Amino acid sequence: MAYVLAGAALSRLVLATDCHDANVDDLTDAYTSSSKEGVSSALRWFYCGGLGVALLSMSIISLCHVHKEFDGERIGKRYRISVRVSVAIILIFLALAESLSSLQLISLTTGLVVLTLMIDVYGSTSIHDNFWKCNSQCKYRANCPIKRKLAIDAVKNGTTIRLEEVQISDGAEKTYYGQI
Repeated sequence: MAYVLAGAALSRLVLATDCHDANVDDLTDAYTSSSKEGVSSALRWFYCGGLGVALLSMSIISLCHVHKEFDGERIGKRYRISVRVSVAIILIFLALAESLSSLQLISLTTGLVVLTLMIDVYGSTSIHDNFWKCNSQCKYRANCPIKRKLAIDAVKNGTTIRLEEVQISDGAEKTYYGQI
């Protein structure tokens, strides 16, 4: 609901003509009548508060969620969540900055959210892997009661194997172990 609130406020913020180079004549006829010269304090609180509460809620959800832990994580979960909470608090109190134009407000909030996303994506990767390039081929291991050739052909062709239709008898090669 906080995202909905922020989105509704954003739809009003983009119509504001409080920037020095904004021209009401650049808007279409449908939006010219609904544009305002300034941004009200309530609209700032809806936008900034909505984004901040949404990010704070996602942080709480992440705290409650059990993630798979692995050695070599670039930035620990606790630190990434503390960055999220800090950005959420900044977003909420950004509504107090009355001197910011609508464009500056949108730019700052977008930059803060993108920064948070970049820290989360980078931090959740392993220091043992190259961040920009995959050095090894992806591997898949399976323990399936089907013939090896059937499994390899299915992966190459992108088809689905229905195990109940292709299970082999007890005397034949029972399982395929290995990389596809």
